[in-house]
Amino acid sequence: MSNESNTLVEGIINEAQKRADTIIAEAKAESDRILAEAREEAEKKKKAERRATELTLSTIRLKEESAKRSVDRLSELKRMDMSYSLVMGKVNAAFSSMAGSGELRQALIRWIAEASLGLDMKNAVVSFSHLAPVDEEMLREAEKLVLASTGSTLSLTLDDKRCSEIGVVVSSTDGKVSYNNLLSTRIRRYMKDIRKIIQEENAR
Repeated sequence: MSNESNTLVEGIINEAQKRADTIIAEAKAESDRILAEAREEAEKKKKAERRATELTLSTIRLKEESAKRSVDRLSELKRMDMSYSLVMGKVNAAFSSMAGSGELRQALIRWIAEASLGLDMKNAVVSFSHLAPVDEEMLREAEKLVLASTGSTLSLTLDDKRCSEIGVVVSSTDGKVSYNNLLSTRIRRYMKDIRKIIQEENAR
């Protein structure tokens, strides 16, 4: 082969080698790019899955905490109700044991006067329980309390109706308006204070 032919072949081979090197370099660069993108995408998915898992765990924890608070609150309410019922039972028992005593008599007179002031009528009728009877003398004493408190005269009469529990109900003569001063109603008026005391006792 002539020198000229050798030079031509070598040139072709060199050109081919350069082209091959370029193709290989481009292929490697593309491969590296694809691999980097794949790794980046995989990392993004990994982070997204981690965030989703953390969010799910956080949601579960919040639900558990909420459920625990609900259970604790329900338990607290049950304890409050039990304590309240116990207090009410003791109050009723205490007043029942006072039936016929001078102490209860004076309390009923004050309750009649209080209910009469609440009703704010010149004439009224008073109903009571057979467990804690009210008589004419007690009505007169209640009238005196109202007179001393307001300067207004009041006429009270006994009602034929009877209440189912200790206390009194003072009503207008036509029965359309009344003031309930039964024991359970009086206690309910102070329920907020009673529950506060019970809550403080339970917290100790």
